[in-house]
Amino acid sequence: MKTSNMYEDSVLQWNVFVGCRFDCIYCERSFKLQMKRQKNNCSICYNYEPHFHPERLNRSLPRTSGDQFIWACSSGDIAFAKPEWIQKILGVIKRYPDRTFLLQTKNPIVFKQYEPFPPNIVLDTTIETIRDDIYTFYKISKAPLPSKRFEDFLAVTHPRKFVTIEPVLEFDLDKMVDWIKQIKPERVYLGYDSKNCELPEPERQKVLELERQLKAFTKVKRKLFRKA
Repeated sequence: MKTSNMYEDSVLQWNVFVGCRFDCIYCERSFKLQMKRQKNNCSICYNYEPHFHPERLNRSLPRTSGDQFIWACSSGDIAFAKPEWIQKILGVIKRYPDRTFLLQTKNPIVFKQYEPFPPNIVLDTTIETIRDDIYTFYKISKAPLPSKRFEDFLAVTHPRKFVTIEPVLEFDLDKMVDWIKQIKPERVYLGYDSKNCELPEPERQKVLELERQLKAFTKVKRKLFRKA
């Protein structure tokens, strides 16, 4: 059973841009904690403030095959990146049409300003739940509410999309399946909170049923699953 909190298909975390201000409560023990290891390398990374590392633009990028991808800006959210930074990253990506790249954000409306994307890019957004009320009550994040992310991701015309349902929060099954079906992702990553942040999680059987129904129309990849 998969227990990693990373995407197993990522062959490289290519962090030309780093940082985020959405302050997701589950990020404190994951990405923010990882950046604390950078204190002696980059004080801005240490504080997880949005910033650019142009010296990483021309690093060697590995080849990808099958489901593999290079995760661009994995330690940040591109919603906080200056457009000129993203354009430079896209310029490099266009030089590698034989490699697949992933761009992810919790504010998918920002994708609109960069369309059209080259075909070797997959766009991803996180939708932990369809319940805005849960998201608000537990103060999960300063990111747009799940319903807004869903609507904005639908508006993005680029055909290659993933959806990440992690950490999965309590949800309404039929509505969650409907949202994902409308988005038409190539792949869904599904998993529980890997850092034990005491989130409002659904029972395992409900998540298993979600997985079963999603598999009827798209590929589902497990991340952490609870045993009970």
